[in-house]
Amino acid sequence: MRPYWAYGWAGGRVLARYIIDHPEVVQGRRVVDIGTGSGVVAIAAARAGALDVVAIDVDPLAVVAARLNARANDVAISVQHADALAAEVPDADLVTVGDLSYEAGLAKRLADFLDRCSAAGVGILVGDPGRKHLPIDRLSALARYDVEDFGQGALVPAAVYAFIPPPSPVQLV
Repeated sequence: MRPYWAYGWAGGRVLARYIIDHPEVVQGRRVVDIGTGSGVVAIAAARAGALDVVAIDVDPLAVVAARLNARANDVAISVQHADALAAEVPDADLVTVGDLSYEAGLAKRLADFLDRCSAAGVGILVGDPGRKHLPIDRLSALARYDVEDFGQGALVPAAVYAFIPPPSPVQLV
């Protein structure tokens, strides 16, 4: 497994920046950060006043990194090693996802998971610089920032999106 958590991805950076600039989106809310990597989004949510923050990643080394980063930033978050996309809808008010649309299969699994979350009434924020498999037709842009991506040093445009639930099937009466 590649150490994706070892780099600052644009999606996580833009989402963390948005949360710090708009703390009201997390204040007093239960937040679950999917694919947390180094934990930057979860840490931003905790610093911005989230009631409870759970950070989840499939990579056990990411879990260690997120715990260390939370300790270094003096915030309390719960960090879990799990495949959140295969799990039940989390008991949360808000799900955050930074940069998980870089592979077609992963993007499909993510959209299915977010559909389940949306149907359960969970709010969803997605941060992404426009990766190839980003389901842009299912997103509504809330903010745009230029951020560094994946340790490249250069700034790239990225956005924070609200996830749009699928249209309800039309029922004939």
